[in-house]
Amino acid sequence: MVGGDVVVLADGDGKVRSVQSAAKSRIALSTKARVTAAQAVRTSRARLARTEKVDSRRLVVRARGDRAVLAWETVLTGRTKVNAPSRLHVFVDARTGAVVDSYDDVRAGSGTSKWNGPNPLTIDTSRSGSSYVLRDTSRPGLQCSDYSGGLFTKATDNWGTGSPASKETGCVDAMFAAQKESDMLKNWLGRNGHDGNGGSWPVRVGLNELDAYWDGSTITIGHNSANEWIAGIDVVGHEFGHGLDSFTPGGANHESGLGEATGDIMGALTEAYANEPTPYDTPDYTVGEMINLQGRGPIRNMYNPSLVGNNPNCYSASIPQTEEHAAAGPLNHWFYLLAEGSRPGGGKPSSPTCDNSTVTGVGIQNAGKVFYGAMLLKTSGMTYKRYRTATLTAAKNLDAGCSLFDSTKAAWNAIGVTAQGGDPTCTGEQTDFSLSLGPTSGDIDAGSSAHATVGTSTVSGTAQQVSLTASGAPAGVNVSFSPATVTSGSSSAMTVSTSSATAAGTYQITVTGTAGARTHTAQYTLPVGGGGGGNPSTPPDVDVAKVQAHLVQLNTIASQNGNNRRSTTAGYRASLAYVKDRLQAAGYTVTEQSCTSGCTAGAGNNLIAEWPKGDANSVYMFGAHLDSVSAGPGINDNGSGSAVLLETALTLAQSDPAMKNRIRFAWWTDEEQGMKGSGFYARSLSTTELARIKAYYNFDMVGSTNAGYFVNNLDSAAAVPLKAYWSSLGLAPQENVEGRGRSDDYSFQQVGIPTSGYATGASDAKSAAEAAKWGGTAGRAYDSCYHSACDTSGNVNATALNRSADGVAYTIWKTAVGDAPAPADDFSISANPATGTVSPGSSATVTVSTATTGGNAQSVSLSASGAPAGVSVSFAPSSVTSGQSSTATVRVDAGTASGTYTLTITGTGEATHTTTYTLTVPGGGGGDTTWQVGATYAAGDVVTYDGLSYRCIQGHTAYPGWEPPNVPALWQRV
Repeated sequence: MVGGDVVVLADGDGKVRSVQSAAKSRIALSTKARVTAAQAVRTSRARLARTEKVDSRRLVVRARGDRAVLAWETVLTGRTKVNAPSRLHVFVDARTGAVVDSYDDVRAGSGTSKWNGPNPLTIDTSRSGSSYVLRDTSRPGLQCSDYSGGLFTKATDNWGTGSPASKETGCVDAMFAAQKESDMLKNWLGRNGHDGNGGSWPVRVGLNELDAYWDGSTITIGHNSANEWIAGIDVVGHEFGHGLDSFTPGGANHESGLGEATGDIMGALTEAYANEPTPYDTPDYTVGEMINLQGRGPIRNMYNPSLVGNNPNCYSASIPQTEEHAAAGPLNHWFYLLAEGSRPGGGKPSSPTCDNSTVTGVGIQNAGKVFYGAMLLKTSGMTYKRYRTATLTAAKNLDAGCSLFDSTKAAWNAIGVTAQGGDPTCTGEQTDFSLSLGPTSGDIDAGSSAHATVGTSTVSGTAQQVSLTASGAPAGVNVSFSPATVTSGSSSAMTVSTSSATAAGTYQITVTGTAGARTHTAQYTLPVGGGGGGNPSTPPDVDVAKVQAHLVQLNTIASQNGNNRRSTTAGYRASLAYVKDRLQAAGYTVTEQSCTSGCTAGAGNNLIAEWPKGDANSVYMFGAHLDSVSAGPGINDNGSGSAVLLETALTLAQSDPAMKNRIRFAWWTDEEQGMKGSGFYARSLSTTELARIKAYYNFDMVGSTNAGYFVNNLDSAAAVPLKAYWSSLGLAPQENVEGRGRSDDYSFQQVGIPTSGYATGASDAKSAAEAAKWGGTAGRAYDSCYHSACDTSGNVNATALNRSADGVAYTIWKTAVGDAPAPADDFSISANPATGTVSPGSSATVTVSTATTGGNAQSVSLSASGAPAGVSVSFAPSSVTSGQSSTATVRVDAGTASGTYTLTITGTGEATHTTTYTLTVPGGGGGDTTWQVGATYAAGDVVTYDGLSYRCIQGHTAYPGWEPPNVPALWQRV
């Protein structure tokens, strides 16, 4: 049967929430044909001016609306009367021989972008032997060829000439636009590529016609009246949109106008996602205004369709008989009203409504989610009225608070598609969220950056997707968010970057969070100084491998001395000697302090090391206890803090920067017996010495295996640099509640010295919210080997250790390093989550974030190493500008050996930095895993949900509300 399909949407309890049926009445007819297949083919061939091939023929029941007939379906390839390409489906009544229906797979259209830019563009290509080819292996199927030749191949990976008449340049534009749309589908709409399984389709450039089209398997690009290839962003986005229409439930056989509008909507979404600057194709809602196909400007207008060719703004009974492109008007109009509203302001055009109502927009990304959600509920023979019902169902699933539902309904009413019998209702709980900033101000000089954390929480209802934007920034100031969209309850790192030309003054920046129709704001005060005093030199990267080497040595010392380094033992004294020798060799002034009162009998000495440069009357201290408990080697507690300080001290000596303040390091004895070594030191300080110490920073357990990210006295002035560095990695650190009063910083608090420090957690259990934010396992201790024999060099998280060491260096440079002539360009890199469990046959996504930590932003190429056989890592995009993020997909093939692997993610620009991702592949060899929000699934993946197994039938990224029993278009019960 063609046209009798049904989509059923059920909730997790099996309750049917929506039914979309292509046929509305019972079908009963004879299945005996009177007309032969050959007769049907002859009748069908008459529908084309030239038939080149009969692709297939079959006997079907053709259901359309309330009518069903037995018919021969014949598929023909050829040319229409106007010499346009065609792949035509013709349905001939098998009893009377009359043609009862037809539709064409070939969808012709055009777009807006003449050129993409700015040049040079970054596109994903591949290598074939010693040559490069315009083939994207990360999106299987996507490649670009000469219409009259083959795949573009050359000796270098530099493509295009810049000439709009060059087919190779046309292919560069086509590849760029197709890759942007693929990324948009994944990052905005949760779809895994164009075809739903990570793949795409080929493109040909060089059609000698004023046209571009999709033929069911390929996109073909022609030229405009000036003989320029029209592979602009929304031309390509439009044509691939036809492919998306074909590769979602129900196919592309619709009421007139719906297919063309689908292409226009996907083109507009791709334009918005690419967000190109002037003079390139900036986001808009007109079609063809830049390519100027026939010299008459845009060929369609989405905010007011009547402005082009008097196309209809409103739906009426005549739409099904209206020419396909003109009939797209009402759906294009609906999408604009839903995305932007009838009076959006901000330079965006107002849009008339057919019922004189006022419609409030929800943003183009949310509008895209609603429309794509409806595409997953399509049936064959889709109509405007059925699309209303499907989009309302999708909006209700996306927003339990009903505001998205209400806006979707208002947009349909505004174009004349009124209530339908199958429409859902929405009276669910209202959802809302809150927005906060910390800190709420940042005092910086022109040419430098400030950092803040944007916090969100779910106030009522379910968690929502909150998009973050900023307004009010003056010229020369850029505000970015990492990530730019968060789930309420999570946080984002905000970076405010100024240029050297930014005028001095105090500015108010408004940070806005938008979730559906709800928005909340927070104010950030930015005082900008005149600059001119130089910039502190860039903090170096502390080599985490060298930190780990120190930990191995400390572990060896413990194993040679009773398997511990307790303060009263030979293991402690050997540890102190190891640290002392290296500091003396590096040029530090090193002293040992005997604890003459208050310490355990026989306890070893404190070790103090001062870098002999900078103002001796302005001292910043960095300390960690060197002793362990008697139960084990104490490598995380606290070899980790000790080794981090040792390697950072050696890095400072090697860098030898100009110093404005003095740095003093300390390794304490007898901390495990009650902070006795640091307590003796602090009590021994004279009034003069107390005044010299401006702050003390403590580092106790900074490599916990199930790491949290905690800062002592989080909101204090002393904590600002520590907090700023971890915030720049998107970590959103929390107050160290577990460690209050339990480590050496408490000794300094007792004598009135400001304190802060890092910790990654001890015996307390990680909460579910923390696991969602930082990765790791909820309900498990941060360090399950705390004060135990298993606290060895294998009980350390390299990622947490690396972040701690680099944060210490950053703090030293911010507090004590003097001015340098100019900052070097540098960046940081992080992975979130930093750990993951992926079953064979499945995949996971990781957000790889970068931040500009010095100088100007730079291009950073991403790569991965250390993956075992059967594991691959891809990046989308594979190159970013520092401050941006990329999505890494870690795919584990079926049959991959179980085990835990450390993948190294490398960012290469003017500098090179790495971060790590710990991958656990469970045993069993299957592809069965527990379904989770945010995971990416490919067709064939098997998951468990509520004790039942489901197989993925269409690749996608999971959103809230897309649980397997709720979306039968994506999951099939096993």
